[in-house]
Amino acid sequence: MNLVKLLANNWQPIAIIALIGTGLAVSHHQGYKAAFAKQQAVIDKMEHDKAQALLLSAQNYARELENARAEAKKYEVKAHAVGMALAKKQAEVSRLKTENKKEIENVLTQDRKNASGGCIDGFGHHGLQLYNRALGYGN
Repeated sequence: MNLVKLLANNWQPIAIIALIGTGLAVSHHQGYKAAFAKQQAVIDKMEHDKAQALLLSAQNYARELENARAEAKKYEVKAHAVGMALAKKQAEVSRLKTENKKEIENVLTQDRKNASGGCIDGFGHHGLQLYNRALGYGN
């Protein structure tokens, strides 16, 4: 009963205290919501910036990769051309080697024929002409 009397006699200050308490609670909640919204905006901006940076990084990587592929293709073409030139030169060297062997055999055969067996291989008339040509002295 004392509580009812106390409430009945002092209802105005209690109502004021209740309203102030409710106001403070609402204000606190609104402040919390405002701070949360601000922080969420900061987080969203950071996530957006991160996504933009990742996209830019991926684009740069793709561009660099494409440049590297183009450069590799260029070197591949160059290597193929050099390989073809090398194969051509090797074929020419092989052909010249075979021709030189045949020519040496022919020269030695001719020198032996002309000297009636009195020729040391490579030092007959035809052999000496072949040596002179090989050394660049002409015929």
